[in-house]
Amino acid sequence: MSVHRVVDHQLSLALPRHWPTRERPAPGIVLEARSPVVPASGLAPALVVRTVPLDDLPAPPAGVEVEDADEFELGGRRVGYERLGHAVGATEVVTDQWTWIVGDTAVVVAGTVARADYADYCDVFEDVAATVVLTPTGAGGPGSVRLAGARW
Repeated sequence: MSVHRVVDHQLSLALPRHWPTRERPAPGIVLEARSPVVPASGLAPALVVRTVPLDDLPAPPAGVEVEDADEFELGGRRVGYERLGHAVGATEVVTDQWTWIVGDTAVVVAGTVARADYADYCDVFEDVAATVVLTPTGAGGPGSVRLAGARW
């Protein structure tokens, strides 16, 4: 379980085993993890957790296609989901993105992978999103036990 402070909440989530995280991610990035295995596509699957003030939440940039969008309950909180299609250089990629609203901040969990590898990683990204717990600071947080259904 990876635990981070986000706005006035504690954010915890489970990452795939052996996915290293970046020690000092860029400003606004809470966590960045990358698969240690690079598929034949040449693009290592990656997970990024970031925070964005709602006033600064951008629309998808040019060249990014919203392939699917939905809103639902996940872990007792409302979450927005988008599947985005775009390119990184010459590689067609897919990003699965979940967005929770905490006060005036969006907490975004995004998993990106080459389109050719999407079927192999989409369930991994969904499993990570399903483990997200946002607990107000001062409230009892989750323990170190893996959540039911986690596959790693």
